[in-house]
Amino acid sequence: MTDRLYFKDAYCRSFTATILSCREIHGNYGVELDRTAFFPEGGGQAPDGGTIGGFPVLDVQEVDGRVMHFLQIESREGDVQGIASEENEARNLKLQKGAVVECEIDWPLRYARMQAHTGEHILSGMVHNLYHYDNVGFHMNDRMMVVDFNGPLTAEDIDRIELAANAAIYQNAEIVAWYPTAEELETLEYRSKLDITEDLRIVTIGEGIDACACCAPHVARTGEVGLIKVLNFYPHKQGTRIELVAGSVALQEYIRLNATAKELMRLTSATREGILETVRKRYDEYQDLCYENRRLSCRLALCELEVQRTEDAVYGIAEGLSFEELRYCANHYVEEGCGMCLLLSRNAEEYIYVVSSKNQDVQSVVKALNEQFSGKGGGKPGYAQGKIAMRERSEIEEFVREVLLKKE
Repeated sequence: MTDRLYFKDAYCRSFTATILSCREIHGNYGVELDRTAFFPEGGGQAPDGGTIGGFPVLDVQEVDGRVMHFLQIESREGDVQGIASEENEARNLKLQKGAVVECEIDWPLRYARMQAHTGEHILSGMVHNLYHYDNVGFHMNDRMMVVDFNGPLTAEDIDRIELAANAAIYQNAEIVAWYPTAEELETLEYRSKLDITEDLRIVTIGEGIDACACCAPHVARTGEVGLIKVLNFYPHKQGTRIELVAGSVALQEYIRLNATAKELMRLTSATREGILETVRKRYDEYQDLCYENRRLSCRLALCELEVQRTEDAVYGIAEGLSFEELRYCANHYVEEGCGMCLLLSRNAEEYIYVVSSKNQDVQSVVKALNEQFSGKGGGKPGYAQGKIAMRERSEIEEFVREVLLKKE
């Protein structure tokens, strides 16, 4: 069985190992080592990357209790393949049973994940300590972490949790991973999603900060986390979902947001302290301008739209009008007293339409329109809208004369 170095020393970056086996697994080429510092995917944390014998490690998984490393190698033709699958290919590349290989962890990536995962433990510990909620879901990628708790939290609660979590970082408390005995487990308070009592690994953070069952590598002291920042939170399945970052990822998030703030300051000539008020004012002005623009565009559409009339109907075809503009025009003609109004506009590669009436059911017209021109749409008895396929204008006008205007 493989000696799992990441349990003994989370800071092991490089090592030598002997290949125990090289074999095909589920269409991929897997290497098993007698010792490894590569962490396989588990506990919500992604697998490590790096190299084995100079070949990139694409994935690390636990398969039937064994740690398997999946490698990217070159075929004999020199083309890079996802994973080669034949054992003689490995022999040609000196990856064979009994060979000693140099192994290197992608340390910046691993350390960032250790920082982030430890940060999640600290925050989850604070939620448990302050509100007695359990962590019932955890997902971690290289951009952020998502944690689900089985109870409601307010904005004030989140602020309190975040401050307490960062205060724990400032303590630079020691973090220890250990395997308690069955007797010790009976009196030990710890968090765990699974009911496991054998070979249980507990990660303990300081005095009273957190104790949680976990198989992943963590940093040695809380100070190494650097920063924990909650990005967002919202209700989720009668509880609360929290999105957060920690460690170097949190620093990168601040750098990104600071760059955004600086650009907004440049564009608006606002100070850092006054940027929020300035942006809010500009947004309100923008909303007013959008409203006025829509109002004027609808009035312009009404002025330019050419329609045909009968005693009880109005019909017209335009170019480039929106649903809102068509609806405004249709409402105008209906208010004037026409029984039914059908307006269409040619946009890109289709027509859009609206049908409106105060005292007639428009559904029969909509049905006939959709059937005749492969259209989609619908609505209420007094109003409907939709789209039809591109046709010659003369064909649409003929349909209107027969169905709506009811004249030859």
